[in-house]
Amino acid sequence: MSSSDDDIRDDIRVVVGIDFGTTYSGFAFAHKSNPNEIIVQDYWRRHEGWFKTPTVIKYDDSYTNVISWGLSALATRPRGRSWRPSSKPIELFKLHLLENELSETASLPDALNYKDVIKDYLRELGKDIKRRVRGHWCRIDFDSQVIIVITVPAEFDDNAIAIMSECAVAANLIERENNERNLKFITEPEAAAIASVNSLRREYHLNSGG
Repeated sequence: MSSSDDDIRDDIRVVVGIDFGTTYSGFAFAHKSNPNEIIVQDYWRRHEGWFKTPTVIKYDDSYTNVISWGLSALATRPRGRSWRPSSKPIELFKLHLLENELSETASLPDALNYKDVIKDYLRELGKDIKRRVRGHWCRIDFDSQVIIVITVPAEFDDNAIAIMSECAVAANLIERENNERNLKFITEPEAAAIASVNSLRREYHLNSGG
């Protein structure tokens, strides 16, 4: 590969923001050529108009294979229009990263480790992210030209962020060699503040330093 090809692969083109929440998760993305055109995921497994999907995952009886996630993990439709709740939905697993009294409310089956559950959920979410991004820009090299920004609670310490980083790598959301360059974290209050400032700038046509 030539040096010019290396330059192309190292050029960040798309930013993906992931809101990995305790109860709901979602993502949005934009191309640097038009950063104000933010595309928000609003289609989840045949459910349109939802900007987020439940942070829930369901395994088979041996807790080895993921059989559903998101809204479909909370309910199944065995026949006709009748719905019944899932028997083994895994919820609130993000709380284990806090290492406080809240984590004790998020019990897991003995066969599961919370890091593996986070990894599995991020892997499923990542499949949707890659499909959507590549659907818009088919020539994007996701592993080198996309930067992932994940929001985290202000309470997260360095250890929690390090675990999230490892889970993102294990989920194939990011390549390990690109971890430091293509994976970033921002606290939820900081993300909300930036979003508010940008919204005000667009509404009132404000410019920096103006």
